[in-house]
Parts: sequence; structure tokens; C-alpha cells
Amino acid sequence: MRRVVLMLVVAAFLASGNLAGIAGAETITLKAVTAWPKTTTEFKAFTFFQDAVEKAVNQKAPGQLKIQFVGGPEAVKSNDQVEALQRGMVDIVFTTNAYYLSVLPEVDALKLSDFTPAQERANGAWAYLNELHKAKGIIYLGRLGIQIPFRLYLKKPIQSADLKGLNIRVSPMYLQAIKALGGNPVVIPPTEVYAALERNVVDGFCFPAVGIRDWGWEKQIKYQVDPVFYTGPNPLLMNINTWNKLPKNLQDIVSDAAKDAEIEAVAFYADLAKKENALLAKEGIQTISLPAAEQEKFLKIAYDEGWKDVVGKNPKTGPELKKLLTKSK
Repeated sequence: MRRVVLMLVVAAFLASGNLAGIAGAETITLKAVTAWPKTTTEFKAFTFFQDAVEKAVNQKAPGQLKIQFVGGPEAVKSNDQVEALQRGMVDIVFTTNAYYLSVLPEVDALKLSDFTPAQERANGAWAYLNELHKAKGIIYLGRLGIQIPFRLYLKKPIQSADLKGLNIRVSPMYLQAIKALGGNPVVIPPTEVYAALERNVVDGFCFPAVGIRDWGWEKQIKYQVDPVFYTGPNPLLMNINTWNKLPKNLQDIVSDAAKDAEIEAVAFYADLAKKENALLAKEGIQTISLPAAEQEKFLKIAYDEGWKDVVGKNPKTGPELKKLLTKSK
């Protein structure tokens, strides 16, 4: 019943437009939603894709295609966006793997990848992931992976990889890692993190190494911890029926724009991470570099638990993804 109500609400929100805008329209309009508001650091990657499409359309197919940004989680809740995509209520979704594990559990492997998006295309990982998505009615255009690792941010210092006694805000993406490291994972949405820190409900959180200032969280923490771990993959997805209805020239434009945006996003966020570190240092946030042995322990536990979870949930596809996404040691 909740899902029925949700989809009725989404349908009403989008009713003002021509959803896919495919049949009988002079300009094809693709409706897009993102898991993040426009004000966040993550959203910037979507603009790289949108701008690349617009530029290519102007050069190669004037007036034939337009991407309309409908909104972020205020339009469709982040956890419901991929289901809305499957149902054809929106055409494009820019999200993170953690928000659609119920649809495709295997996608969680992306956070463990040793490769950039471009390298995943070269080694066959992208093609394999696209086939897995197609089975769910989705085209995996790629990932505007900010290629920025996650970091642990704390109100009090630690000296080892043991997080026992600490309440750490997590998303499903790294819940198992924090639990295995001894921490008590607390799942709450980003909108509630500031208050949770302020009231000492949590002692810290995990988040990409850029973006915490978007939420003001730097005012509530004193330390950031090395090593960094995992990566934010942020897939870009399209409804398969919408994709199949696109003329070949427009499919090529969308596909090429996704590839270009992947490369641009990696470079942009790598530079941003350097600037972010300097800004956090000015705020008085200290970097704790754990001893080498403790860093090794931290990373081993985090990645062992990550792959254990992926392979455990997907005994057929998990091992193949591990092979495709892990560098030979």
C-alpha cells in the first residue's frame, strides 16, 4: 500500500510534464532526478553529464533532445528513485549504490573497486554491470564516481583501528565495516546528522572526503582519520524502455556524455579534495594518521567485510565482480 501511495504521489508530481517525451514529440525530453539536492557537492557531477549532453545535442542534433532536472530527494525520496525509474515515472536517476541495494544487491561491489570509471570500461566491469542492470529494466550509463574515498570523522581521538564504544553514523554502504571494526553503527539520514552530533547521539560519522561542509558538520567534529577507504561510485541510470526508444544517434550522445562526465568528475573531485583538506585544517580539524599496522588492520577488515557481504548476498555474481574490480596484488 505504501508503495502504491508513493507512486501515485510521484506520478502527480511529474504530471505537469511529458514523462519520457518520446512518442510524437519534436524534442525528446528526459526527466531526471538526483539523490542529492542541488546545493550539495555530489550534485555537481550530474551537471557535467547534463552539460555534455546539451553541448553534443547543439552540435550534432539541434533541438532533438533535452534533459529536464525534476529535482532531488524533495521530488522523489532518494531510496525510492530507482523504483520510480523502473516504473518509467522518471527517465534518468543519478544516485549512489547504497540507495538501490534492494533492487540490485551486486551494485554494492562498486564501493570496493580499485579502478576509475574509465578503467572499468576498459577491463569489462562496466559491460558486466550493465548486463546486471538490464535484467532489472535499467541501463547502467556509467558512474560519475567522484572517486573520493570515505573517511571517518570523530569528536574524540583514537589511536587504533578499534572503534569499540563509539557510536558512528553510517549509511548501509559501510555499516558492516564499522561494525566489524568494533563501532556501533547508527543509520540516520544526512539531514539528522548535525543534531545527532550536537546532542552526542553519535560520536562521529563516515562520509566522502569532500562535502561535510555542505551540511555544517565540521562545526561538530574535531578529527578526521587516516586511512581513507572505499569510494563513492554514484551510478547514472536510465530506464531501459526510454533508452530503447531513443534513436541511435541520441543513444550515442547520451552514452558519450556519460563517458566524458566520468573523466571530468574524477579530475574535478580530486582537486576539490585537496582544497577541502586545507579548509578543514583552517577550521581546526586535526588529521589522525593511525600507526601503519593499525591502518593495515583497518583496511583489511573494511575490505574483507565488504567483499564478504557482496559475495554472501550474490554467490554467483559476487566472485566475478571481485575479479573485475580488484587489482592483482
